[in-house]
Amino acid sequence: MYRLIWFQHVHKAAGSLIVNQAIANGEVLFENHKNGNPYTPEGELTPLWEFNKDLLTAFVDQCESEGVTFVATEWGAPIYEVLHSDPRVVLVTCLREPWSRLISNFNYDYYYGFTKSRTLGAFLSEELRIKQDNFLVRVFSRNYSVPEGQLDEISLSTAFSNLHLFDLVLVTERQGDLSNHLFEALGWKSKPVFPHTTFGNLWLLKSLVGRLHLYTAWKYFLRRKIGISEEEKKQFLNSSNLDIILYNRLLAEEIRGFLHPINQASH
Repeated sequence: MYRLIWFQHVHKAAGSLIVNQAIANGEVLFENHKNGNPYTPEGELTPLWEFNKDLLTAFVDQCESEGVTFVATEWGAPIYEVLHSDPRVVLVTCLREPWSRLISNFNYDYYYGFTKSRTLGAFLSEELRIKQDNFLVRVFSRNYSVPEGQLDEISLSTAFSNLHLFDLVLVTERQGDLSNHLFEALGWKSKPVFPHTTFGNLWLLKSLVGRLHLYTAWKYFLRRKIGISEEEKKQFLNSSNLDIILYNRLLAEEIRGFLHPINQASH
């Protein structure tokens, strides 16, 4: 039976590791993709989160006809109810403790040159979805458009309900999720793959030295995280309190999801 793994990629929550494991385990991705996200032959990102029910179902039909077995959405959230109701689709995601995810995101962007910000406050002021407040709640409630500071308990409830639609919910900090449960649930085997972690990339280190960014290269070599003040942390915890509630509730209820029997078989 045909199985399409649909991975909702939460930025800096082991997403690239999971995508690379999918590739190593023989899952078929679109010929034009970036980290599992499908692109058109012209190089445009396919905005699957803008698709209505009919377009989303037609896209799954296309995946089946082309033999694609793995799709990731990292820059938006599709209509989860549509995917959940399609017996061909296995919905998978992986979450990370919100503060840890943010710090990883900041350090990654800083060392890889994706941001010029040198403080967390400046970093969060940049207008990108992945830097909005209550990022997890926004992803799983599909509420990106709500202005900062205006998400409410309804969005939190919606996000939690949508997580219940997933067949497999992993948490980076939960023991066994990424070492065992991921592979058992999807019929994969653990393979040696590049995890895209912030530190330990020799190519990046050489690049920093080659561009004469010697001080930054030295800090990177020492795996030195960018300094964060207690006030900055306090502000984040206050502004993203719904994310903290969602994460803790997820752990308390031990939501992992259950694969439909027909989709447990390896492809």
